[in-house]
Amino acid sequence: MDFNLFLWPMLLPMIIPILYCTRYKKESLADIGVITGVMFFIVILYWPLLTTNFLSTHTYITVKFLLFVILPVICLQIIKRKKSLGFKQYGIKKEGLKKSTLWCILFLPIMLGVTTVIHYINGVTIESDVLVATVSFFEAFTEEFFFRGILFIFLISRTNLKIAYITSLVSFVLIHPQHFETIFIIGPVVQGILTIEICRRSNNLIGAWLLHGANRFFTIAIIPLLLLS
Repeated sequence: MDFNLFLWPMLLPMIIPILYCTRYKKESLADIGVITGVMFFIVILYWPLLTTNFLSTHTYITVKFLLFVILPVICLQIIKRKKSLGFKQYGIKKEGLKKSTLWCILFLPIMLGVTTVIHYINGVTIESDVLVATVSFFEAFTEEFFFRGILFIFLISRTNLKIAYITSLVSFVLIHPQHFETIFIIGPVVQGILTIEICRRSNNLIGAWLLHGANRFFTIAIIPLLLLS
């Protein structure tokens, strides 16, 4: 089996917060280094995880949860020597939940509209699968936690809004190299902007996850019915 580190571009935007903290916030360099290290392990481990024939869907989701959620949280807590997992600092909290959900509802038609247009132009080649769509909905939390919870909400507290915004958006777009030369790249760009805006306006991650998950469900379960009928 060829070893493909196709997620490596996601590391490139981390140069921005590293350079910023080196000059302006040296006390945040340790946190930025931990995040970068976690991303390196994701790049190394994700390809074998994705291509192995021995992992069930349940195991795949579990391992991805460990890589994108548990690993970064534990590593960041260890460096700070805190016993509490402190999920609030990543946007998992009651405060701002209603606002986060409201912005999700307002932005969702935009996201689904863009997704529909992209698939209409490119054509639909998959059949509707509600079970896969449901699983994909919940699994979307792993990416939202890392790219919005850590690379945006948490990173703001270690750098600033502009640095976190650029780092989160560009890194998320760069984990989709399979779309770089197709119209599908518009999807990650729009989704990245909308989910970041939800988090920026509410300081809460839940709405971003709901939008990401709903878009996945729509893509897998609904669009094939709409465009293949």
